Amino acid sequence: MGKDFKSLVTRCIYVGKMNDNAKKLKIATEELKDLGSNVMKRVKICEEQQQMKRLDKVQSWLRQADTVIKEAEEYFLMSSSSSSSGLISSSHKMEKKICKKLKEVQEVKSRGMFEVVAESVGGIGGGGGGGLTVKDSDEQTIGLEAVSGLVWRCLTMENTGIIGLYGVEGVGKTTVLTQVNNRLLQQKANGFDFVLWVFVSKNLNLEKIQDTIREKIGFLDRTWTSKSEEEKAAKIFEILSKRRFALFLDDVWEKVDLVKAGVPPPDAQNRSKIVFTTCSEEVCKEMSAQTKIKVEKLAWERAWDLFKKNVGEDTVKSHPDIAKVAQEVAARCDGLPLALVTIGRAMASKKTPQEWRDALYILSNSPPNFSGQI
Repeated sequence: MGKDFKSLVTRCIYVGKMNDNAKKLKIATEELKDLGSNVMKRVKICEEQQQMKRLDKVQSWLRQADTVIKEAEEYFLMSSSSSSSGLISSSHKMEKKICKKLKEVQEVKSRGMFEVVAESVGGIGGGGGGGLTVKDSDEQTIGLEAVSGLVWRCLTMENTGIIGLYGVEGVGKTTVLTQVNNRLLQQKANGFDFVLWVFVSKNLNLEKIQDTIREKIGFLDRTWTSKSEEEKAAKIFEILSKRRFALFLDDVWEKVDLVKAGVPPPDAQNRSKIVFTTCSEEVCKEMSAQTKIKVEKLAWERAWDLFKKNVGEDTVKSHPDIAKVAQEVAARCDGLPLALVTIGRAMASKKTPQEWRDALYILSNSPPNFSGQI
C-alpha cells in the first residue's frame, strides 16, 4: 500500500510538472504564432506594395517558426495521452520532451524581433526598397520634362540634400514628383535603401507622417500605437540613420519638422535626399531647401499642343467653328497642365459648336478650381 501510494505521488508530481510546462509551451507557441503572423504581414506589405524582397534570414526564421509550431502542437496531443496512461516512465519522458520544446520555442521567438524584414530588389542599395509606385497616371507631362530632369539631376548631386518644388496649384508639381519617384523605383541600382512617399496635405499631422514612414520601412511592431511621438521618432531615426533614403513629401503647406518626426537630416555622410512640393516659396526657405525649383506655367504653344492631344485632333477638326472656340477654352486654362489635361479630356466627345460655347461660358464665369491638386 505504501509503495503504491509513493508511486501515485511520484506520477502526480511528473504529471503536474508536465501539465504546467505544457501550459507554458501552449502560451509560448501562441505568442510565436502571433509574432510570425506580424512578421509575415510586414513582409507582404514590403513585397506587394513596396516592391521589396524579403531578407533570407527572415525567410529562414519563418520556416523555423512554422516547423516548431507544428511540432509543439503535436506535443499537446501527446502530453494528453501520456498523462492519462498512468505510466510514470511515460509521463517523465514526455515532461522532458515538453521542457526541451518549450526552450526551442522561446529561442525561436527571441530571434523574431526584426527591425527590417525586406530589402530592395538586388540587395541593399540596389533598387529603392521601401518605396511605392505612386499613382502612375497617364497624364501628359509636356512642358514638365525639363523640371523632372532637373530634380533627377539634383538626386545625384552631393551638395543638395533637400529640394523644394514650388508653384501655383495645378501647375504640375505633383506630376513631376510622381515621375521622379517612379523613375527611381524602376531603376534597380538607384543607390537608395528606402524610397518613401508621404502625402502631407494642408492639416499637418506629424504622427500621421510617422505612421506612414514606419509602414513603408517595414516596421510594424504592435506596440507602435501605444508609443509617444518621441518614442516613434526615436525608432524611425534608429532605422533611417543606418540607411540611405529618398523621402518625397507631397503637398506641404507649412514647415514640417522632420527631425521631430524622426527623419535624419540629409548630409554628405548619409547622402539621403528629401524632395517636397509646395505652393509657397517661403515654405522652401522654412524647410531649408538647398535647391528651390519653380514649376512654371506652360507657354501658349505647349499648352495648346497638350490640350489638342487630350481633346483629340478629330474633335478639334470636326467643325470649322470648334477650332476657334477650342483655343479660347485652352486659353482659359491659363497654362496649367492639370487644367490642360482635365478639361481637354472632358471635351473630347463634344463635337458641336454649341457644346464648346457652353464650356467657354462656364469657364469664363467659373474658372476651374484645382485646390489640393498641385
